[in-house]
Order: sequence, then structure tokens, then C-alpha cells
Amino acid sequence: MVPVYDAAHSTDAYLVKNLLEQEGLASYIRGEYLQGGLGDIPVNGMMQVCVDAADVRRARAIIDAWNSSSAAFADDDDDDVAGSADERAEARPAAAGMSNFGRVLAVGLLGAAVGGGLTWAGLRQSASVSMLDYDGDGRPEEHFFYSGNVLARYENDRNHDGRIDEVIWYDRNGSPSRGQSDNDFDGRMESTSRYLHGQWQSGESDDDGDGRVDYRSDAISGVLYSEQWLDDQGRVSKQIRYKHGIPVDGEIDSDHDGVLDTRRSYDRRGEITRSGTL
Repeated sequence: MVPVYDAAHSTDAYLVKNLLEQEGLASYIRGEYLQGGLGDIPVNGMMQVCVDAADVRRARAIIDAWNSSSAAFADDDDDDVAGSADERAEARPAAAGMSNFGRVLAVGLLGAAVGGGLTWAGLRQSASVSMLDYDGDGRPEEHFFYSGNVLARYENDRNHDGRIDEVIWYDRNGSPSRGQSDNDFDGRMESTSRYLHGQWQSGESDDDGDGRVDYRSDAISGVLYSEQWLDDQGRVSKQIRYKHGIPVDGEIDSDHDGVLDTRRSYDRRGEITRSGTL
């Protein structure tokens, strides 16, 4: 993932994240939990909105257009935004955070200011959090973050050690869109998942923490279709294909030279039934 926006705080980051996702771009907030840990210390440059490398150019264009329309709004409507500098900073991205910039610029700036301010205020008032503490130790294991009546994010401490090890984000319809998990409970979110129309689509993990993907999986309509394991040079060392979630066949690099050389067939339990040289 490539950083495309340095956020001043979590609200700023989520405004840009939501803006990108409204335009169809998946995004991820790096350093999301720093603000809570640093308290009043500024987090500028430490909380970043990131996108896939293929989406960088489009994402930056969207953000630049958002910044431009926000600046125009701020210049023309200073007298219409009452309160402190912080309140004006909140009103600016709220009014500009719409997906269709042409319409925003076409309407009157005063109308955009009023409508955007009311929308942002409504969203802030409707945000809520629900928590569950299963073992009664005063540290909730599950956290549910809502925007209005729609679930926006879910966090879970699965091993009850006081650290979140699973996070799932939801789209505006309340369907899962992506997730992260720490499956070995070492404090590092090594696995990511993506969803399409609320169903699991793909996943990958960096199990050894070297910054490279070690494992990938793909699904069709939420059902596992293929798995791949990669060596330290990013080459596929083993892969298995599935039919209706049942292993069928695959290949393996038996001599570790970077070339798949052996084909295998599997039964329903994943046992090898046939093996031969490619």
C-alpha cells in the first residue's frame, strides 16, 4: 500500500478514506491507533491514508480536487462559518467530501457550506460505539463502531490479552469491505482480507514480517478457489486449486529453484492421491 495523504487526526483520515471509497478506491489508514496512544501530541505525518500502487495516481487526483474545492469554499465563506479555527477546519472537509466535484462546484458556495455543515454535524451526532466484555475483566473484547444505524467497523481481542487482533471495516450498506488480523497474536496485523459485495474475495499475509507477502488466497462468492505460498523472492513455491471449496490439484517447487516442477492431485480431505513431474 502506498501513502497518498498525511492526515492531521483520525477524523481527517476517515474523511479522505470515505471520499476515496465513494469513488470506488479501497484504502487503508496507516497509524490509525497512534492518536490514542500519543494523547495531545500532534500526529501530523504519522497517520496516513494508503491505497494500492495501481490506484495512486487516481487517488491523488481525487484528493487534489477535494483540496482545491475546499480552499475555494474557505476563501469565499469565512463569514458564514462561525466559531474557532478548529470548527472551521471541520466544516471545510465536510462540505467538500462529496464524490462528484462538478456538482459541488456548480452549486452556490453558500448552499454547499450550509448543506455540508449540516451533513457533517449529523454524522458526528450519529456515531456510536458498543462494547462487549465477555470475561468481566473490565477490558471489552469486542467493539462495534456505528455510523448512524450502520456498522462501520468491528474490532476483536480474540485471545483476551488486551490487544485488538482482528479488525473488519464495513461499507455504507453495512457489508464487510476489508479486514486485518493478527493470527499468531504477536501484536502485528500480518493478514489482510478483501470482500466483494459482502463476501470474502481474497486474502494475503506476511507471516515473517519482512514486508513481503508469503501467502495468498482467492475465493469466488466467498468460497475458496486457490491458495499460493511464495518464497523469499516472491516466487510461487506451492499452489493448490479448489472446486466448491474442495482441493483438486496443484503444483509445488520441490527443489526450491523457483520453478514449479511437480503436479499433485488431492482427495476431498486434502490427501495427495497422485504426484508426477511437470
